[in-house]
Order: sequence, then structure tokens, then C-alpha cells
Amino acid sequence: MAVLHGTAMYFALVYVLIDLALTVGLWKLGMPSEKRTLALWVPCALLVFGTPYGVKSAVLDQRGEQVPVTVTEVERGSGTYHGGETYHCKVEAGAESFWVKGSDQCDRYSRPGDRFEVLRDPEGLVGMSDPDPLIGFWFLVPCVGGALVVMTVAGSRSLKRPS
Repeated sequence: MAVLHGTAMYFALVYVLIDLALTVGLWKLGMPSEKRTLALWVPCALLVFGTPYGVKSAVLDQRGEQVPVTVTEVERGSGTYHGGETYHCKVEAGAESFWVKGSDQCDRYSRPGDRFEVLRDPEGLVGMSDPDPLIGFWFLVPCVGGALVVMTVAGSRSLKRPS
């Protein structure tokens, strides 16, 4: 199955659009109070921005393998809104070479020949990551389920009931 790597922000955009559509639907059915609106928006924001990254982390926690890599090339990218320059390292793992982006191990001090480890999904469902502590499915699923329950209860209680 072919999946684009680094698509978490695209999923977040889709979630935001779905959330806006649901908000318009709630307005049509009857606007909830401020407390209930907050009870809907806080878990929604956590789901929108946390779920794509949580799924990547959970997949790597479940079946990721640490792969030693050797840096073959370092490119300096343009600065980001939040900070200075970004660095991308082309690395080799056996006969395979690929680019590492957004890694703590690839920075301005990286040089060809440096070695470090990355965490990769052998089936290629998600992109690679640093071998930092990961979020597992045991934590992600109850959090997403709890957020959905809170949103469902707050949304259902906010609807106007016919008298």
C-alpha cells in the first residue's frame, strides 16, 4: 500500500474542515452554550492536531525497528517561521538510501560519515523518526475514545429538545 510520508498536516487540515462543517451543523440545530461549546472545541483541537502524530508514533511503537544509518550528504534548508535553518541528511542503511528531515540527529554539526539510528516502519506506512519515547496504542486509543465521548455528550446535551 502506497502512503505519503509526512502527511500529518494534510490530515489535520481535513480534520479542521470536518470540524467546521460540524460546527455549522450545530448552529443549524441550535447553538450550544459557551461551556458546552468549549467542551466540544477542546477535545476537537486535541484530536485534530494530536491524532495524526499520535498514529505515527503508535505505529512506530508497535512495529518500528531501529536502523543504524550513515550520513552521506547534508543539505541546509531555509529557515522556518519558528526558528533558524533546517538541515536534511541523506543517509544509507545497507543498500538503501533516503533523506532524514526534522531529526534532532541531523543538524548543523552533521557531516558525511556520521552514524546514528533512526526508527523505521519496515512496511513503510509511516515515515521514520528519532528513537525518542513514543506514544503507544495503549495510550492513544483511550485518549481518542475519551475525547469522542466528551464531544458526543456535550453535543447531545446542547441540542434543543422539542417540547
